[in-house]
Amino acid sequence: MRGNIRRRIAIAAAAFGLTAAMPSAASAALVNANVPSNAYITYNGFDWAWAGPTGPDSGAIDLSFQSGFGWRLPTAQELLLAPVATQFIFAGANVPLGGSDPISGANFQFTDVTLSGAAALATPYFNNTYFHGDWCNAPGSNCTNQNSGFEMAWNSPTFISETIVLRAANGAVPEPATWAMMLLGFGAMGIALRRRTRMAVPQTAA
Repeated sequence: MRGNIRRRIAIAAAAFGLTAAMPSAASAALVNANVPSNAYITYNGFDWAWAGPTGPDSGAIDLSFQSGFGWRLPTAQELLLAPVATQFIFAGANVPLGGSDPISGANFQFTDVTLSGAAALATPYFNNTYFHGDWCNAPGSNCTNQNSGFEMAWNSPTFISETIVLRAANGAVPEPATWAMMLLGFGAMGIALRRRTRMAVPQTAA
């Protein structure tokens, strides 16, 4: 009897440990996955992704994989072209209003009435720590009074801020496998062209 009870406790503890580890494992996998098109927006000639609920100085943002697809932190000048929070709202965006993205688990916290529909959030694709974005900490929200007058900002170490990343619109860098296939294709074309040129040159008698 006691053996069965101990066995059940051990199984429950193991299940709890597995469940607790799941978000971290899932996030780690997503950091090494391409950001889906409904998790970012295109604006002012760039693709913009909401990448985290802290400033980039926190060390939470991981671009080791995503930089291969062109994602990077914007310069101060590019931040002047950045969208505001409400521009991430569009039909079909990955985070449903009041819910979480069923694929990544991304969700918005600290919200207000300006979050009025599904919105794009890519946090789990850029760090292993967070799954959420704090809506009221991004420019364009209507939460100034709730934050005691702090300015909302993207990528700021001195204000309440969120991290936003960008890349050239439609400029994602091909994956290594794609590059390899392209190079093989060009090589094959070069060999075929060279053979055709040799065949076209008339042979002269010795």
